[in-house]
Amino acid sequence: MKRDAYRLVLVSLFAAMISVGAVFSLPLPPPLPPLTLAVFFSLLSGLVLGPLWGLAATGLYLALGSVGLPVFANGAGGLGQFAGPTGGFLLGYAAAAVVAGAIADRRTWGFARASVGAIAGVVALYAIGLPWFRAVLDARPDKDVSMLAAFLIMAPYLAGDIVKAVAAAALVKALKPLLRNYLPEGMKKAGLEKPGSAPRMPDENRT
Repeated sequence: MKRDAYRLVLVSLFAAMISVGAVFSLPLPPPLPPLTLAVFFSLLSGLVLGPLWGLAATGLYLALGSVGLPVFANGAGGLGQFAGPTGGFLLGYAAAAVVAGAIADRRTWGFARASVGAIAGVVALYAIGLPWFRAVLDARPDKDVSMLAAFLIMAPYLAGDIVKAVAAAALVKALKPLLRNYLPEGMKKAGLEKPGSAPRMPDENRT
């Protein structure tokens, strides 16, 4: 029971971080999406929490935005946001977290596996977001947008998101001591912790 409550706290925490990363954004002229850190925190939720609980964190974030809370980019909210050009990228946050969490190794918290997982998460994000982006733009009477044109528009964002993916993996590597102490589930899979034991507290006297 305590473990489930602990997971729910982490899910809520990551949903809040995704919200903050989206709200504090740099707006750009439409139809360009704003620059945010929501992708970074979505990937991080998958790397740290794993695919299931990373999906829960991003799902909670999307649910909060769906009911109208201003947690999307530029303080927007509501179901109407999913009908816009960036609606596919919003849904892609969940896919990014799932894929990143499924590939990353939460037993050793290694940088290489985390990087591969995070970059694969970005690929999943764009696999959903890019066709949606192109379809919404192409549906406008005055627009004729090919998939190549949509890709070229989003290419700078893709490059930035790959940088964010590597940064998320680097942060996981840097936080490895804390993650081993406070996320014992991965340690149990590696045989480093006995089943049923409580999370280890950091030893302040240890160097």
